[in-house]
Amino acid sequence: MNRVSVENPDDDDDRIYLTRPVIVLSLAQILGIKPHIMLAELMKRKVFSYPLDVVPDSDAKEIARKFHRILIIRDEEPEA
Repeated sequence: MNRVSVENPDDDDDRIYLTRPVIVLSLAQILGIKPHIMLAELMKRKVFSYPLDVVPDSDAKEIARKFHRILIIRDEEPEA
């Protein structure tokens, strides 16, 4: 299951955190864009996928950067 979290929501920090695998719908949700916009961004990078497909890490980070966010991808959930 893909967990979506934002650490320190009160900060003006633009970092967002996702765990692998990064799913198209999850990335769109955390960036605050509609899924069809995310799919269009992927198509510009010649990545053709469906809303429930996994986004390559490099493409996910580039798309997040385009929307003024810094994406940090973790392998697993941090322990609380």
